[in-house]
Amino acid sequence: MKLTGIDMFKGLSNVELAKLLGMLDKQQIPAGTRLFHQGEHGDQMFIIESGTIELFSKTDDSVRRSLAVLGPGEVFGEMALLTGEARSAEAVAAEDAVLHIIDSRMFDRLVAENAIFSSYFIKLLSQRLIATNAKLQASKKTESERIAYELGQLRELSARFLQWCAHVPLISRGLVEHTYGMTMQRELSDNLFLRECFQDDPLTSEWLTLASGIKPVLNDISKERYGYEEMAGWLEKATSWYVSQGNWVAFIMIQADKGNWPAALDTYARIEGEVTDHQRAELFRTISRCPRDILAGNYTVLQTYLPYCEENAPEIGLAVIEASLNQPNKFQSHELLFLYECGTELSRRVGRNNQALDYLKLADALASTLSFNKVELPDADRAYGLAKQKLARKRSEVLVKGAGRLLKGNRAAEAGAVMAALLCIILSFLLDPIGGLSEAGMRFIGIALAAVIMWIVPIMPDYIVALGMIMLWVLGGVASPETALSGFASSSWLFMISIMAISAVITKSGISYRFALHALKRFPAHYRGQLWGIIAGGVLLNPLLPSSSAKVSLGVPMAQTLAESLGFEERSKGAAGLGLIAMIFFGFTAPFVMTGSYTNIMAYGLASTEQSVSWLQWLLYALPGFVIFGTVLIIVLLFMFRKIEPAKVVTSEVLSEQLKLLGPLTKDERVSVWTIICCIGLMVLQPLHGIESTWIMLMGFAVLVISGVLDKQTISTGIDWTFLLFLGAAFSFAGVAEQLGIAELLSSFLGEHMSVFVSTPALFLVAVILVSFIVTLVIRDDPAVILLITAIVPLGETVGIHPWVLVFVILLATDPFFFAYQSPTYLTAYYSSEGKAFTHRQAGKLALGYAFAVLLIAVLCVPYWKWLHLI
Repeated sequence: MKLTGIDMFKGLSNVELAKLLGMLDKQQIPAGTRLFHQGEHGDQMFIIESGTIELFSKTDDSVRRSLAVLGPGEVFGEMALLTGEARSAEAVAAEDAVLHIIDSRMFDRLVAENAIFSSYFIKLLSQRLIATNAKLQASKKTESERIAYELGQLRELSARFLQWCAHVPLISRGLVEHTYGMTMQRELSDNLFLRECFQDDPLTSEWLTLASGIKPVLNDISKERYGYEEMAGWLEKATSWYVSQGNWVAFIMIQADKGNWPAALDTYARIEGEVTDHQRAELFRTISRCPRDILAGNYTVLQTYLPYCEENAPEIGLAVIEASLNQPNKFQSHELLFLYECGTELSRRVGRNNQALDYLKLADALASTLSFNKVELPDADRAYGLAKQKLARKRSEVLVKGAGRLLKGNRAAEAGAVMAALLCIILSFLLDPIGGLSEAGMRFIGIALAAVIMWIVPIMPDYIVALGMIMLWVLGGVASPETALSGFASSSWLFMISIMAISAVITKSGISYRFALHALKRFPAHYRGQLWGIIAGGVLLNPLLPSSSAKVSLGVPMAQTLAESLGFEERSKGAAGLGLIAMIFFGFTAPFVMTGSYTNIMAYGLASTEQSVSWLQWLLYALPGFVIFGTVLIIVLLFMFRKIEPAKVVTSEVLSEQLKLLGPLTKDERVSVWTIICCIGLMVLQPLHGIESTWIMLMGFAVLVISGVLDKQTISTGIDWTFLLFLGAAFSFAGVAEQLGIAELLSSFLGEHMSVFVSTPALFLVAVILVSFIVTLVIRDDPAVILLITAIVPLGETVGIHPWVLVFVILLATDPFFFAYQSPTYLTAYYSSEGKAFTHRQAGKLALGYAFAVLLIAVLCVPYWKWLHLI
C-alpha cells in the first residue's frame, strides 16, 4: 500500500504527495509491539502502509477485549489529536508492520494548510458520530422505559416535582420550597431513584441539576402528561420568584433558555460588574449562546463581554468582532474605536499578527479623526489620551513581530516625500542649469530625484513611478517619445520577456522540485550530507530558474522539510543551518550566472549596449568569486551551527519514494527541460555560432508557445508584466541619461571627489561595495541597482574597469540583509518557511559573513580579472 492508495491523501497531486512524504516519519514495527496504552495522552497518529494492527479495550474488570484489526491504508490514533482526550484503546502490532507517523505539530500544520485533510477528518468524525448515535438510540429506548417505570412508582407530588426540574433551567433549594412547600431532606432521604436523578448530592447542594441523561426523557414524559401551556406557567412562576429575590443571574439564564435574548442581554449589561468570578464564567457561557447577529450589535454588552474574551476565549471574541464590523452603521465613532482596539488585542492573542496590524491601522486612522472632534467621546480628553496610549503600545508589540519596509505607512514621511518630489520637479524647471548641465539635463536630474524619493517612500508601485517619469520627460521636453520609450525596444527587454516565460514554465511544472530531490538523494543521509545536497541543488538550479525569490521559495521550505525529517525543532540550530544554507545557495548565488536572476540582465543592459558578454563568459568571469563566496559562507555556517546531531536520518528510500510519487516526466516537462538545456547550450556555444542570447531565448519562447507548454493563461499570469514596465523605463533611463551627457558629467564629478579611491582597482571596488551597502539602507532592490550603475559604471570605465566587473560587484552588494527590510530575497526566504526555519538574529550573524565574502571577492579577484583584461 502506497500513499496514493490511502483515502486520507486522495485529491493531492503527485508533487504535494512527494512533499508530504518527506515530512512523515516512517517506521518498521515488529509484531507484538504495543504502540500506546488505553488512557494515556496521545500526541501521534498512524497510517498503516503494510502489516496489521489490533486495537483492544480494557473494561473496569481489567478484561482486555479486541475491538478491531486494521490493515494497509487505514488510519488509527487520530481521535486523540482531534479531541485532545486520552487514548480510548490500546494498539498492538499483530504482525510486522510499516507505519507512517504524524505527530501533533505536523497534524495541525496539515489540517491548517490543506482543505483535503480537514474534509477527511470532518467526514471521519461524522461517520464516528453516526455510529455512536445508532448505539445511543438503541440504549435510549431501554433507558426511557426504565425511567418511566421508576417515575410511576413515585407519589404524585414527587413525580410532578421531578418533571418540573426537567423544564426549569435553574433550580435553587429556595425555589423548590417556595413552589412545592417540600423539605428536600425529607423528600429525598428515603427515595434512592430520586437522589440518583441529580448530578450532585441534592441533600447538600444549593443548586439542583438533573443528570444529563435523564433530563430529555423526563421532558418528553412531562409534555405528554401536562402539555406546553402548564409547563410555560412553571417557567413564568420561577422567573417571577427570582426577580422578587433580586437574583438577576438566574433571571438571565432562564431568559436565555427561553430565547428572550433582548431581556437577557440588557440585564447582563446592567449587572455584569456586580457578579462573582464564578457567576461571570457562567454568564459568559450563557451569553455566548446568543445568536451572533444579536450579540454583535449590542455595544453595551460588548463593552464587558469582549474584555472577558481577551483573557479567556480570544477566538470567540474575534468572531464576534468580525460580526460587529459587518454592521458598522450601528456604532458611533468612539464605539468603532473600541471594537478596533479589541480586534487588535484578540488577533494578537491568537497569533494573527497581520490581522492585528490591519485592526491597528483602522484604529489609528479613526483615532486621528477623533482628535479633531473629541466631543464624541465620553470624558473625551481622558478617554482619547488612554486610547492613544493603548494604540501606541499595541503598535510596538505588533510591528516587532514582522518585517516592514523603511518609512512605509508613515503619513508624515509620505506627505514629506510627495512635497519633496514636487519641489525637485518645480525647481528643475525654474532654476538655471548648473554644473555644465543643459536645460533638458537639469530637468532630467529633477525628475530623476523625484522618482528616487518616491521609490524610497513607497507610496505607489515602482512601475507607476517609472511610467510617470517617462511621461514627465516627454511633457517637459527632456526627451522625444521615441527616446523616452527606447527601453521597451531594446534587446535586453525582449530577453527579459523570454526568460520570464521560461521561468513561469519551470515554476508551473514542478521540474525544480524534482531536480532538487535528485540532488539530495545523491548525498549522505545525515545532517552534513544533506547540507551539501542543498548546496548542490542550489548551484545546479541557479542557471535554470532566473528568479532569486522563486528559488528561495523552493529551497528554504525544502530545507525546512528536511529539518523536520531529521527531527530538528523549529528555529533550532539544525533547522537554521539547513534553512540559511538553502537561502544562500538558492537565492544569493544568482549574480554568478547570467540567467540566475532577472536583475542580472537588467543591470548589464543598463551598463553597456556595446560590450556584450555571453553566458559562458559571465560564468568564467564569476567562477573564482563563486569559489571564494561559497567557501567563506560554508565555513561561517559550519562554525555557527557546529556539533549538530539529528534525531532521525533521512533515508534514500524516502527520497526515492518522493521521486516515484512525482512519476515520470510529463510531455510538458520533457519539452521544458529540453528547451532550457538547448537554450543554455546555445548560449554557452555563442562564440562558435555568433547568435546573441536574446534571439536564442526568443527561439526557446517560441518553442514553448508552439508546443502548447506555454499557454495563454501562463503568459498572462506567470510573467510579471508590471516589472517589465518598470524595466523598460529603467532601460530608457540609461538611454536618456547617455543622450543628455548626464553619465559623463556624473563620472567627471565623482572622479574629482573620489580620486583617492580610483588609485587602485581593489580599493575602488571596495568603495563601491561600501557605498552599495549604505544605499540599500534607504533604497533597496532594483531602484538601488539602477542608481548605482548609472552613477558608478561610467566612472569605472574611465579608470579602466570593464562594465561587467562593476555590474557584478553591485549585484552582490545591493542585496545585504543586515536588516530584514534591506533584502527582498531574505524576506522571501524567511516568510516562505513562515519564520520557522531560522530567526532574524541567526540570519544577522550570517549577514556579516556575507558582507565579508563580498569584500573578499572584490580584493582577491582583481588579479584574475586583470589576466582576463577586464581591468
